[in-house]
Amino acid sequence: MIHILFLIFGFLAGSFANVCILRLPKNEDVFLKRSACQHCSKQIEWYLNIPIFSYLYLSGKSKCCGKELSKQYPIIELSTGILFLINSLLFNLIQSITLDLIFFVVLLIIVIDFKERVIFDFMNYFLILSGIIVSIIMPDLNPLNISTLNAMITGIIGFSLFFALRYLFQKKRNVEALGMGDVYLIAGLGVWLGFEKFLYILSISSFLGIFYYLLVGKKEENFEIPYGSALGISFILIFYFTKII
Repeated sequence: MIHILFLIFGFLAGSFANVCILRLPKNEDVFLKRSACQHCSKQIEWYLNIPIFSYLYLSGKSKCCGKELSKQYPIIELSTGILFLINSLLFNLIQSITLDLIFFVVLLIIVIDFKERVIFDFMNYFLILSGIIVSIIMPDLNPLNISTLNAMITGIIGFSLFFALRYLFQKKRNVEALGMGDVYLIAGLGVWLGFEKFLYILSISSFLGIFYYLLVGKKEENFEIPYGSALGISFILIFYFTKII
């Protein structure tokens, strides 16, 4: 029963994630503003805003104007539900709730960086501060049980490494190879992973970035890899691989 509750709560969190993904890049309110049709801007009734169900009930089309709804809605809702469900199956209750919150923020980073090529500072700061605070007051909340010293050192190393790479590329080639969002993000993810897993995230995210480039952007001259998305995906995979293997 508890796993079903996590799944349902994940669907609801995914619905809110869609709101954040759509509105934050536009600097719009994510709490008080009523949901509206993406095409005609007509307000959506609450019963047509139920995660997964509403999309299926409407056959993927807006009721007010009949235009096709973005497939992002059910994909994000389903993905978040599955993440929350997996967390409840693999980790204890308090760790599951902790990871649900962290993964929710990371999911926002993954999708927003992929769509908009931007990572919001407040999300990175949240990851950094929450990781350090957890390591101080209750390391068991993090399934990897990272010590405060390990968390802080890994965060500093990650920030320093990426900042140095950013600086060198700008200095030598006048190219912004990494945005500051990526620099702060690796620090935030590092404090949650610790140094050993930090090496894994560098390897996995690099592989994902190269794969995406070969798949999508090989023929484009100024192609930008959403490296924050690659880091976020790698971060989630590492937690699952560590628990399963």
